[in-house]
Amino acid sequence: MIDSKKRSVSKAVIWKVLGVIILSLLVYFSTKSLGKATILALFYHATMLVIYFLHERIWNMISWGKTKGLFIQMTGLSGAGKTTLSRFVADRLRVKGIQVELIDGDEYRKNLCSDLGFSKEDRNTNIRRLGFVASVLARNRVVTVISAINPYEEVRDELRDRYGDSKLVYVKCDLDTVISRDPKGLYKKATLPVGHPDRIDNFTGISDPFEEPESSDLVIDTSKEHLEESAEKLEKFILENIE
Repeated sequence: MIDSKKRSVSKAVIWKVLGVIILSLLVYFSTKSLGKATILALFYHATMLVIYFLHERIWNMISWGKTKGLFIQMTGLSGAGKTTLSRFVADRLRVKGIQVELIDGDEYRKNLCSDLGFSKEDRNTNIRRLGFVASVLARNRVVTVISAINPYEEVRDELRDRYGDSKLVYVKCDLDTVISRDPKGLYKKATLPVGHPDRIDNFTGISDPFEEPESSDLVIDTSKEHLEESAEKLEKFILENIE
């Protein structure tokens, strides 16, 4: 939760008033002069206010120690663990005070990209839209992770070329493993006979291709690693690229 402007100003004013009162009382008990106590307290806090303002302006001009935004596009089969991993790492980064936004492919499909189907052209348009949102957030110092299947090399390379703060993370998991996991029952539906009313067509890895990236900035193999191990790798990678 972020404080509203009114709340922030109110907190600052109350803090300063408390400071004036406490300092005035301390000086009064030392000098037994209410006038001196009041003048000294007001002068001290006015001076500190000017110093604080100048101090903040100077630090705002210094880039040292600031984190920068980052845009990560993930790629990997459905069930490889992209969203689980992203959420786990996002929580760890937020504890460190880092702004993180997770762009979940399924969620955005229902809202921003509800007009798109699952043809190659529509899948690429979907990723381009998510990439644009991620790039806007990244340039505002937000670590943004696109958790989507993102199956085509063409659009992955396009985003990497277009956005300089973009990194590609391949969440690798072999087809047999994701089929055995199948938490949503999607692979079961995708392998039903053609014409079956519950069959899912255009399903990546079954009836649609998944192009394994020729090069990526980080590879995480969730078929061989525990979640904690994969999270350590991703968190370290993000921290190295934003500091």
